[in-house]
Amino acid sequence: MFKKPFFSIVIPTLDEEKYLPLLLGDLVQQTLTNFEVIHVDGNSNDHTVKAASQFKRRFPLRIKVSKKQNVANQRNAGAQLARGEWVIFMDADNRLPNYFLQGIKYQLEKNPQTGVFTTWVKTNQQTSLSKTIDSAINFGYELYHIVGKEAAIGALIGAKKTATRKVKFNEKQKIFEDSLFVKDCVAAGYHFKIFHEPRYLFSLRRFEKEGSLKMARIAAASQLNYILGKSFEHHNYGYVMEGGKYYDRPSRSPFINLQRFIQKASKKQLTRAKQLLKSLGELLPEET
Repeated sequence: MFKKPFFSIVIPTLDEEKYLPLLLGDLVQQTLTNFEVIHVDGNSNDHTVKAASQFKRRFPLRIKVSKKQNVANQRNAGAQLARGEWVIFMDADNRLPNYFLQGIKYQLEKNPQTGVFTTWVKTNQQTSLSKTIDSAINFGYELYHIVGKEAAIGALIGAKKTATRKVKFNEKQKIFEDSLFVKDCVAAGYHFKIFHEPRYLFSLRRFEKEGSLKMARIAAASQLNYILGKSFEHHNYGYVMEGGKYYDRPSRSPFINLQRFIQKASKKQLTRAKQLLKSLGELLPEET
């Protein structure tokens, strides 16, 4: 007899053969097993779909291939197939502790007024920079909540299935379609909740690719415009959304290499670098 799942987990992908199996492996290990997975692939050029297919015997899994490579469209398509009471949208590069779904169910039972939610994150590295990033994300959520501009990153957003029938991710937005979804759910009468626990592991691969300095600039510009209520239909502020293959391309920016050197260099190396820069500066002609 078919057992209705409590959670429907929707995972949009594009060229994620490296990361998706790791997330699906985490789902295999969950202490709560009453869930289904809906994988909506954006017609990947790698073996993402084949990699996902290997898990069909481990839990209820449906795979849909969309010719349209648009994360909002893929999330909407997945939500339409959902049979669970709750729909959780996840990114393919998330990692989950084995108690994650059990913890979410506990929080929902404890907070029955919840209609849409996200959780605090924990970055997948334990460095001072990564701790700063996860603190910025977590307290950023709280700050948005205080000023009445609810927001969440698409790496993890949960909503009642009834909410996903009324509210859709805006497919025209280049970025912030995730926060706008939350905002629209609240406008439709659904209470937004930020759970501090359980936390999922948030991937830093974008920060590693772009460099945290560039990401800070992108975040500052885009978040300010979100607070001001502007549309993101015509501007992505440099935030690239090209799937997993994007992260495999070599970085060309010298600023990223400089940042990595500063992060990893010893005190002796930094002193030597300063001396070298000073020497180079002395060689430059004086301004007239």
